[in-house]
Amino acid sequence: MIDTKKFRKVNKIEYAIITNSVLKISTKILSVLKKINYKIYIALVNKTSKNNYPSIFLIPNNLTKNLVKFQQDISVNSVGLYFGFIKKGEFYVSLEGAEFLLKSGCFSKNQELYVNRSGEKSILYGNRISKSMIEKIPTGLQKNAFLLVFNLTNELIAIAKSQVNYVTYENLNLKDPIAINLVDKGYYLRKKQ
Repeated sequence: MIDTKKFRKVNKIEYAIITNSVLKISTKILSVLKKINYKIYIALVNKTSKNNYPSIFLIPNNLTKNLVKFQQDISVNSVGLYFGFIKKGEFYVSLEGAEFLLKSGCFSKNQELYVNRSGEKSILYGNRISKSMIEKIPTGLQKNAFLLVFNLTNELIAIAKSQVNYVTYENLNLKDPIAINLVDKGYYLRKKQ
């Protein structure tokens, strides 16, 4: 079976899914999305695979005009910045999308988690984040919070979801998990090509 891809601007329902989901991460994201010179596009693939979710891209305004011309001649798979995907009515931001939003000032210090070298290695293998991996944790940490995970050289290496708040964290053993690794830079090496 031949896979076909439809690449187009998001509709009102898809835009609502994206905005409702990003509001749970940070209230600043919506204002940034309205100010930037990007359009939000979606790539839908007609495929029988179970794990095929619509991909969301941010495309600079100056490229959107050319995109229309290109699509007449060729099938477009990707353009601009991969921002995330939609699954079961929720939008999940990508690592690239999180980095873009970080540079736009969308996150607070309470969403930044720093890990040591052994933690970095473990995270890049897709593992959960345990207390022994932590170099610096926000004192305002809340349970189920969206976290940006940084290594010691201040590189964003993963996105995680906290499993504990700061008070609970203080009482944990070193091997106890504190966050679930949602996506990390090692994913690109681990995924099937």
